[in-house]
Amino acid sequence: MKYAKTLATLALVLLATGCSQAKEEKRAFEVPDSLCGTPVPAELLSPVLPASGEKITEKRKVGNGYFRCTVSVNGSSVLNAKWTWLGKDTTTLNVAGSQWGVRLDEHVSEDRTYTYADKGGVSRVTCPEPSVPTRKTEMELFAQIFISGDGQPNEAAMEKLILAYAKALSASPECVQE
Repeated sequence: MKYAKTLATLALVLLATGCSQAKEEKRAFEVPDSLCGTPVPAELLSPVLPASGEKITEKRKVGNGYFRCTVSVNGSSVLNAKWTWLGKDTTTLNVAGSQWGVRLDEHVSEDRTYTYADKGGVSRVTCPEPSVPTRKTEMELFAQIFISGDGQPNEAAMEKLILAYAKALSASPECVQE
């Protein structure tokens, strides 16, 4: 009987505390089906974005041989994506080492074409025909994604996201000659 009273009291306490908690904010923004203009399924992007917020925006910068984009929610940076052409001898771990605060050498694919962690990922992009002929033998394209600010670290989601982003880039105008 004493056990039943204790259990009933515990249940009431848990019920009361559950009811008194503030409601969680929900996302008011729709998760896009692209990452900075590159097609990526929303369900792969969603796990690394904040669970709440009103507005999602992107700020892009294109240069000669590189592209950078910052994704923000409510004005706070949450995710960065970029691609860049680098020398043929560059490895994904070389590129990963340039991402401050993100340890990307924990999970490296067997073929060493990509690496990821909970806060970021790097992948070599397979281009059938790079857009600049001299890049065919001298340069390779690398994709990078990393969490910043209020983004949600998620190791499994990051692996899927970096692979999808690199695959989409392989079909992009930067990678395919027209």
